[in-house]
Amino acid sequence: MSSKNLLRLAFVCLVVLAAFPAAAQDMPPLPGEVVIGDLGAPRGLAFDADGNLIVADAGTGGEMEVVAPGPEGETTFHIGLSGRVISIAEDGAATDWIAGIPSYASEMETTGIYRAIPQGDSLWLVSSQAGPGAYWADTIVELDAETLVTRRVINLNAFEADNDPDGAGYDTNVADIAWGTDGTLYIVDAGMNSLLSWTEADGLQLVQVWMDNPVPTSVEVAENGDLYIGFLGAGLAPGAGKIEHWSEGELVETFEGLNAVSDILLSGDTLYAVQLVVFGEQGPGPGSVVSVSADGVEMVAEGLPAPFGIAEGPDGSLYVSYGTIAIMPGMTGGVLKLTM
Repeated sequence: MSSKNLLRLAFVCLVVLAAFPAAAQDMPPLPGEVVIGDLGAPRGLAFDADGNLIVADAGTGGEMEVVAPGPEGETTFHIGLSGRVISIAEDGAATDWIAGIPSYASEMETTGIYRAIPQGDSLWLVSSQAGPGAYWADTIVELDAETLVTRRVINLNAFEADNDPDGAGYDTNVADIAWGTDGTLYIVDAGMNSLLSWTEADGLQLVQVWMDNPVPTSVEVAENGDLYIGFLGAGLAPGAGKIEHWSEGELVETFEGLNAVSDILLSGDTLYAVQLVVFGEQGPGPGSVVSVSADGVEMVAEGLPAPFGIAEGPDGSLYVSYGTIAIMPGMTGGVLKLTM
């Protein structure tokens, strides 16, 4: 496996999780209330101003088969329009806000829509790596939330091709976005190991690059403008996951010893992390949600099969997506409201 393949979060995690099929089949009951189930590959979660839970589901691919060459050999994609953005009302009623989003299912993972985040009168879509010819992959798209008309497209591919910030060759995998107090859009790209900013006036700008391949996956902005960035961890090694706290361009704090951080959430003074997989004495096992502080790590929920995204509801409850990768045949994903 090449070092560039290590940047593909879902690809790597599936390989690791395959090492414990027995554990996957014997997982305990889920630690919460299932809000929605039978999803294909649920990823990012967010809430809109009306309290609706917004779920990005990469889908299950489709019937069109395409074989694409790659550095590690050929990959077969089953392509369809099963990706969608789902809106779940407070009463639990779920509707497709956007349906028919391209979905690319390979043996290792399903890619496509990654996050859907309401912001003001806009809906921002983050799309991750897809299959061959998917020119819309690794883009951030702003839609009018009411009409779904496209307002702008921010494409990370050209920036990576022209700049290659981490010097490791072309690889882009846009992972998360967040807004600064001045309206600046911050972007983490797991493929180029970089934090970028975007404004209408200045376009894309490189803010920070990590040369040791730690794979940034998530970003949050505090009320004072400080940035928190979660990392999968170089090589998906046990304890390699971390969260960095940056203030005015300086690294002021690092929370280390975590496992495969796929998403973070800053709620007031409390910092939460989703661990896509957790390494124990018996090897890799189901993931978890933890709270992180200078005093250490506290368990919030464990025994989660491939959890990915986290969001806080209007009532302060935590919601987490799970089953973002099918770690056993026939497994589907969903969203949990955690029991705390």
